[in-house]
Amino acid sequence: MENYDIYRVDGYTLRIFLSVCQTGSLSRTAALLDLNQSTISYTLDKMRAAIGDDLFVKSGRGVIPSERALSLVPQVQQILSEIEGLAHKEKYDPSADPTAVKIAISTPALLQDVKRIHAGILASSPRKRLELIRLAPRDRIVEILEHGEADVAISVAGFQYPTTLNHQTYSTDKLVVFYDPQHRDKLASIEDYTNAKHAVVDFGGTTKSVVETALGERGLSRTVSLVAPTTSMLGDLILGTDIIATMQLKLADSIFKGLRHCPAPIDLPEVVYDLVWHRRNEHSGRNHWIRDLIQSQQAPASEPIPAADKLRHQT
Repeated sequence: MENYDIYRVDGYTLRIFLSVCQTGSLSRTAALLDLNQSTISYTLDKMRAAIGDDLFVKSGRGVIPSERALSLVPQVQQILSEIEGLAHKEKYDPSADPTAVKIAISTPALLQDVKRIHAGILASSPRKRLELIRLAPRDRIVEILEHGEADVAISVAGFQYPTTLNHQTYSTDKLVVFYDPQHRDKLASIEDYTNAKHAVVDFGGTTKSVVETALGERGLSRTVSLVAPTTSMLGDLILGTDIIATMQLKLADSIFKGLRHCPAPIDLPEVVYDLVWHRRNEHSGRNHWIRDLIQSQQAPASEPIPAADKLRHQT
């Protein structure tokens, strides 16, 4: 392999390399970056020569990164984030920008927040459109922000963010027990809670929920009678039954509006939501305006959140 000066590997080359690692396809990278495929191939050849590794091997119609290429990804992400974040914060006029605001959200518990955010956007720029992107599974947050599919994301905290993403606490919520008052009474005791039939949402992964953890610490357990693929479906399935669900209080104003709720009979950690953005947009006037607007539209807490360990997990 022909030697190539490592100092001639620029941000352009690294961006192409990272995109191919993420997409597993030269053609898809070419489309995403508005380049032709021969340019992608030529650029990768330069990096192969500089690194001294093939970097990718063919797999079906695509490619998969070599072990060496995978080891480079965190460093490349860090370098690109630093390069893209060099610019100073720019002035931004939302009324002069026709581009839609795109926000990725991970749970329908944020629907009332989104309504307030939309109202704030319209107040600043009446013709600006808001587009919501479903953040599921949660680890797609990296891909969505890396590829610019969303300006920012609002997600339940607990995910280990890579160094390419910045985040700050957006808001908190508490877990309550939802039930249909036509088919059962509110909880009378912890025994009532453990003996009840429970419904949960399958968020994927193998991590124990905070409810399971809290019960386990007390030597208790619950019977899961129903597992739903989405929170929206869970509310409909509980209605008309004596099944209960331990979910975020914010849902009481949206998809769980037909149910009642009561406090959980055990101490549960509060739910924390993060506002997340890509580091390359740290000094972007547009992104800064979006983040400030989102934070400014939060509603004051209607109920005090009980003292509890502020663990960051999903239910």
